[in-house]
Amino acid sequence: MARKRIQNRETVLGVVCAHNRLSLTFMRGGTVVKDIWVDVGDNIAEGSTIKAPNLLAALIKDTMKANQIRCRRAAYAIPGETVFTRTITIPEMNEEQIRINVPFEFRDFIQGELKEYVFDYVYVGEKTDGASSDGPTMTLFAAAVPRTYLNDTISMFKQAGLKLVKATPETCTFEALLTLLPDGEERMRERCFLDIGQGHSRMLIYRDGRYKLMHMIDLGVRRIVQTIADEMNVDMHLAETYLRTQYEGCDTLPAVQNVYKDISLEVLKGINFYEVSDMSARLGDVTICGGGAMIAPLVELLKNRISMNVTTMDELLPDWNVNGSLNLTATSLGLVVE
Repeated sequence: MARKRIQNRETVLGVVCAHNRLSLTFMRGGTVVKDIWVDVGDNIAEGSTIKAPNLLAALIKDTMKANQIRCRRAAYAIPGETVFTRTITIPEMNEEQIRINVPFEFRDFIQGELKEYVFDYVYVGEKTDGASSDGPTMTLFAAAVPRTYLNDTISMFKQAGLKLVKATPETCTFEALLTLLPDGEERMRERCFLDIGQGHSRMLIYRDGRYKLMHMIDLGVRRIVQTIADEMNVDMHLAETYLRTQYEGCDTLPAVQNVYKDISLEVLKGINFYEVSDMSARLGDVTICGGGAMIAPLVELLKNRISMNVTTMDELLPDWNVNGSLNLTATSLGLVVE
């Protein structure tokens, strides 16, 4: 597992499977050539949980072929429920000593034996000069992922004709996206990425360009689709098509607007809880992404109800919005620019 920066001269395909959607970003020579997303069936994945690796491998391969993507190297985002991450401060030591000591920082957080996990780390803070009584220290961002999961993922990519050269926690992809902002002060501001997915939504808080915490909301686009299906007396698949095409104004039906209000209420509760629980909070920016960011009435309501600077991912990074789908492919972009 590695979080090193992909060099501009390299050709790599960023791959994310989340919210029953496969997101691919193809970068060559430091330029995003294509970004693509396709739906993933419930028989293949549920949310970020891959149920049939062989079928997902076939879907990746077929999607690459259909979009004329020729690439052999892949980067993959490990979902948050699979990887354990910690920011740790330890006494200054050499690389070999760090490798030995990092696993023990996770012994109270993981199940099973330490040997069943793969560990990695990256420096995130300056080393101290030893002025404190504890002597010189260093700050690391460390991660642990089950060895079987990583091996199965490597095998899945091999089936797709790809070599996995990088696997990184999904939360780190948003950190990479922040580095794309042209203004240094803006990169460091406290920001919430509101990822409105299928079955649920996530509020990911970042401060000083680093991931801080996550709040889950048990509401997502599927509730909107279900409401449209009920109101228009159609099945879920047709209701989803209706939503994407705004068929007969289905996205503005009163019952659907009530779902928007429910989502906004839960977001406001999450923001309020965060600000009350952390007196140092200075949250002023919210960036909407995921499937919910493609629903104009929902975005408009959130902008009206949240008294902050609210944008979609498309609006935040317009120069990187290659095909108008950055709201859905942002995390795979974060993989290849990091």
